[in-house]
Amino acid sequence: MKAIDNTIKYYELIMKYENTDYYDRYFLPDGYHYEFYKDGDIDDWINIHLESGEFTSVSRGYEIFHDFYDSFIDDLDKRCVFVVDNKSGEKIGTATVSLLKKAEYDCFAAVDWVAIKKNYQGKGLARPLISEVLTIAKKNLHKQIILHTQTTTWLAAKLYLDFGFIPVNLEEVVGWGILKELTNHKSLKDIEAVSEIYDLRNVEIERQLSLIYSSEFQFEVWYRNGLHNVYVYSNGVSDEYEYFINGKQIRLEKVYK
Repeated sequence: MKAIDNTIKYYELIMKYENTDYYDRYFLPDGYHYEFYKDGDIDDWINIHLESGEFTSVSRGYEIFHDFYDSFIDDLDKRCVFVVDNKSGEKIGTATVSLLKKAEYDCFAAVDWVAIKKNYQGKGLARPLISEVLTIAKKNLHKQIILHTQTTTWLAAKLYLDFGFIPVNLEEVVGWGILKELTNHKSLKDIEAVSEIYDLRNVEIERQLSLIYSSEFQFEVWYRNGLHNVYVYSNGVSDEYEYFINGKQIRLEKVYK
């Protein structure tokens, strides 16, 4: 299964953990340890998110990092944590307890930018990392914490529900219905499942990209300045395309800079 599946219709899902005094504690497997952010770790942070598929270019990584972190950057050494491979010293996972500028659903902190490199997924690191995030939230005196995720990362969303995060933006009925269809999670028992979960535009874009790239790739589709853009990351290289729709046909055109 894909950790990020951009062929699924995108809806934002917001969850809340109501009391960080109580949570299940999980510990890293042998061979890994935690380190907090220190000056110069921005490139490691970006690399983790590139290799996990969270975004598709280094420039996008710098933009996101500064947009999210500049307002509390002096606190990252106690809010942003990395999972480190003992043998190589490589930072292979990360998560942050962000300090919000204004409260959301009565929370002043958020779980942000949780990611594990693809080569390390499935090694029992995700539950310990979320557990550590809740520990950090508690140490920073955040009894409640908000979390923004989305239908395209539904496996992570299921993990958060398993931990005891509860849905709060229930007005997003289609998004939660998609998650119910994909997980049938017990905490969504009152949610009506939605069976049409795929974005057919993105399904076709992924099909065409699979004909272009011989190695594994990740992509994101978004709309900017009146143009339809597709961003691709494959084998350490970032590419950009525009897509054009004519009836039911989609055409990709590479952007050369």
